[in-house]
Amino acid sequence: MSHKDLWIARIATLGPVALAFPLATALVFRAGMDRNVVADGVALIYSFGLFAGFTTSLWPLKSLRTWTRYERIESAALVFMVVSYLTHLTWELGWLVAHDAIALGRDAAWAYPWWAYIDGGDMRYAEAPATLIGMEILSVINGLVGVVGLTLWLRSGRRDRRGVVLCMATAVVHLYSASLYFLSEMLDGMPNVDTTSFLDTWIKFGLANAPWLVFPWFVLYWGYRRILG
Repeated sequence: MSHKDLWIARIATLGPVALAFPLATALVFRAGMDRNVVADGVALIYSFGLFAGFTTSLWPLKSLRTWTRYERIESAALVFMVVSYLTHLTWELGWLVAHDAIALGRDAAWAYPWWAYIDGGDMRYAEAPATLIGMEILSVINGLVGVVGLTLWLRSGRRDRRGVVLCMATAVVHLYSASLYFLSEMLDGMPNVDTTSFLDTWIKFGLANAPWLVFPWFVLYWGYRRILG
């Protein structure tokens, strides 16, 4: 059966996420819109778009009526892994390489894809403390390991268990790094987040990063079933 409705759902949810940052840059630096208002819009699109996109295989779509629970979870896990690894090797790798220039480039169009998050989301990305740099190095390595794992698995016709184990390892790292990201800020008293703002606290800081605490469990369940099977 064609899964056209699933692909439409994913394009409708993840497509705006992919377009949000370049569009936001154009709105701020071409149209002159308020950068904080635009950053709030990006946060809403990114945060809700990711959660919606990652769960599309769980929706009551017509073409998925015959899918088992495992097939739905596997599909969600694969989407999460692909988007996650791409994020590690683009936005996070870019910040890791150029964080000093980004911090100095607040009013530069090229730096706005990072400042759209820094504005209200987490000022640590402007200050670049050693703990955050360490977490981002770990994330980039995790992305590389994940790409190797998915490649091994897919090229083997979805049979190579080494690829599955590597992907499961990235899920463990996601859980560790995301937990450290949240806990380190909260235990410090949230000095880098505007806690008077619901949007800054619960959406930009909270919901935007929450997928890396939720969906790694999907990956671990998928891997467990794949290895047993």
